[in-house]
Amino acid sequence: MKALIRKVSRLCAGLLLIGVVSQVQVQQVTAQQLAAAPDVSSNMTVLGSPFKKASYARNVWDMQLFDGKIYLGHGNSSNYAPSPNAGPVPIYYWDPAQNKFSVQDVTYTNPATGRVTTNVYVMDEQIDNFKVLNGELYIPGNDSRVPGWAYGNFYRLNGDHWDQYMNIPGGIHVYDMEYYQGKLYAALGAIEGPLVYVSSDHGNSWSKFTSVSKYGIMRTYNLFKLGDALYASSATAGKTQGIANEKGYMASIRQNSSGAIQTSKLTFTSTQLFPGLSWVVNKNEPSVPGVSGQPWLKLLRTTPVNDRLLYIPGIIYNDHQAIPQGLFSAGADFQNVRKEQLPNTAVLPIDILERGEKVYVLGYVKEATGQYTNYVYSKNTGSFPSTGQGWSEVFHFQRDTFARSFEELNGDFYFGLGSYADVIPQSTGTILKLNAGSY
Repeated sequence: MKALIRKVSRLCAGLLLIGVVSQVQVQQVTAQQLAAAPDVSSNMTVLGSPFKKASYARNVWDMQLFDGKIYLGHGNSSNYAPSPNAGPVPIYYWDPAQNKFSVQDVTYTNPATGRVTTNVYVMDEQIDNFKVLNGELYIPGNDSRVPGWAYGNFYRLNGDHWDQYMNIPGGIHVYDMEYYQGKLYAALGAIEGPLVYVSSDHGNSWSKFTSVSKYGIMRTYNLFKLGDALYASSATAGKTQGIANEKGYMASIRQNSSGAIQTSKLTFTSTQLFPGLSWVVNKNEPSVPGVSGQPWLKLLRTTPVNDRLLYIPGIIYNDHQAIPQGLFSAGADFQNVRKEQLPNTAVLPIDILERGEKVYVLGYVKEATGQYTNYVYSKNTGSFPSTGQGWSEVFHFQRDTFARSFEELNGDFYFGLGSYADVIPQSTGTILKLNAGSY
């Protein structure tokens, strides 16, 4: 349901009246916001699902457009039911030109012997995210099956196949990768703690660069650019009643005017990063195995938009997964952090897609068990520096579960259905398409 739009006028006293004038933020109303967004439920085309794993492992964790194909993340790296450690995981994509799902080979070249091995899957339990870095497509190795805990994997698209690299020391979990000032960086969850590794030779070799301060869950989950810096982020303890400590840490990596790389350790609270979010702790709260009584959050879908960072805080859930909690943005150096104001405040944002002059957000509302309304909102990127408002609903649709990820190509939208560990419908992993003319 759309939020009510109110016109607010400033009350002014006469020249002789002395008083206090309350200032109320005025929301600008556009014709697009006032118009009813279409329900496109009957216009959705079911493309099917290529996944062969058990239901929970069919969650479409990420969708990534590259070279006209839409790549699909799936699997499950959690050690806990359902579908624990569901790898190895094939690399599927939807080919709009051929109107079909396809799979790509993965090759590994042993650097010692030169022997080439070809498989049809990655040697990891889950494809959690795809990254387009310096014009190339990567997969961070979310949870290594081979070679094990000694090294972590990453994968890079090479024409019609993927090259596997098993060479990031201690990279049990390679959660994220980023390209900054001519070098590749990798965010690790390692035995030593939340590490960041760097490669100066296109990923052929890696060295330890820095770590994020150890506190709570010792994993580096994110690498993202904001302003002129690269940031590495771990988990942040949520603000809770009865628990005062809500610390979280980041490391900033910045090249100075002389070309040298400088790093700084930064401390944040969830109040700073996610203003307005708080919890009452009880035994029914989602929790991380081994950490009780306090919600821990990580950043999801970190997306630079017009000199700001747009992101979703997620409560860490089922080991490596998360439950989204809102939509926020921050300016350079994490100044001017604000909550982005979606028209329907009940919507939980879950994915972000930037398209030049527009940014789209996918979210959902659980109406009842097996009944979800999925929403797509948009906002002009030009308005990002000045306001957290200006979001407009593009369309919505009903389904028996929520859409976890989405992509767009030539005005057509694609959606990957997901689920949580408690209720897992058979539709998990289904790919939907909405043609441009339907909204």
